[in-house]
Amino acid sequence: MLSCFEEGSIRPAAREVAARARVSTRAVFRHFDSMESLLEQVAELQHERVLSQLPPLSFDGTREERVASLVARTTRAFELTAAVRRAAVLAEPFSETIRSRHAWLRAEIRGAIRRALAEELEALCETDRRIRIAGIRALISNSYWNELRTHERLSVAAASRALSEAIHALL
Repeated sequence: MLSCFEEGSIRPAAREVAARARVSTRAVFRHFDSMESLLEQVAELQHERVLSQLPPLSFDGTREERVASLVARTTRAFELTAAVRRAAVLAEPFSETIRSRHAWLRAEIRGAIRRALAEELEALCETDRRIRIAGIRALISNSYWNELRTHERLSVAAASRALSEAIHALL
């Protein structure tokens, strides 16, 4: 299924997954109760695969170093997951697994922002802090990254710089 996503198939059928895995459709359902349960396993595999390739997030150092760390980690994840992410976004309305994974990921990113930029955020009242975190999370969203890379045609370095500068401006 992961290979199908990477090749652009948005909602691969069991027979397509089976053909890609060189097994029968029946074999797919011997291992998984449903396509949704297969998707849950695929989501976990993708998470582990990507997580192992991400640079660490820094919670120490100057603001510039911490923002650079946040941007580097986020943009690396986007570059690693571009094809699968496109399929996931289009399949999201049909899959509870994808909806819950995306909600979990948004919460994880908000937490990373809070930890990486704690010093700057602590000085703000709760309302302003929530607004800043929401703004930064929107900037480091996959949709904004796709906008910079695809529609604005920026290189990874230029798009990363745009994100860093926008985060500094928000702070």
